[in-house]
Amino acid sequence: MKKIPALLLLIGAVVLLQTHSIKWWSQYDAQTGWLWAVVIEAGAIWLWSANNWLRNIIAACATALALIAPLHELASPVLEQQQAATQAADSLPARTEAAQARVESLEASLAQYNANSEYRAGWHGLIVSTQEQLSAARSELANLQAEQTTPVPDTLSTYLPIAMQMIAMVLLQCLVVLTTRSLFTTQNRLNTAAPAAGEPAAGCSGHSQPFWKTLTELATESAKNLAARAGRNRAA
Repeated sequence: MKKIPALLLLIGAVVLLQTHSIKWWSQYDAQTGWLWAVVIEAGAIWLWSANNWLRNIIAACATALALIAPLHELASPVLEQQQAATQAADSLPARTEAAQARVESLEASLAQYNANSEYRAGWHGLIVSTQEQLSAARSELANLQAEQTTPVPDTLSTYLPIAMQMIAMVLLQCLVVLTTRSLFTTQNRLNTAAPAAGEPAAGCSGHSQPFWKTLTELATESAKNLAARAGRNRAA
């Protein structure tokens, strides 16, 4: 019962991360992208559950790989939008100048066509077509001029939301690691506990103890041997 909150947190964090990871992997492998995301995350959880330094090193690599996908999936749209906005702002003066030149050219052509129509018939269709083109060109020029007066969003309002989401993703991944360690710590301790009478020792059963624990046990045994030897010398 005590582990139910940790288990619920683990499941919730994994689900949130996978909603972004599956989207990212599916962009490059539409058929098995979801499987890549799930296997990497499940492998990281399994590796973190082991009380073994080599597996934990591999788990750190798997966790980093599992975290890159949702972070990229979150940041990519914002970065692409910012890049498009920058390119549009850089090309705005040139586009405005071209639109202004087109309006002036159409106005000159329309004036010439109206003047010609006073002396000869047959200019009506060309005049109507030029008027339509001129109306569209003026509308485009007005839009570009309005775009010039539109304030550019500041950097804080652009990147703050994505930064908060990315930090949340990192915290979720840390939560996955910590809850995994919390859920499996007790079981690992039981696996490395002293065996009952008649059972093989932990070092012979295939379950290796942590390096620091082995050193501690050796130091304790050496101290006991030295104390026993000193006691025998005093008794003699």
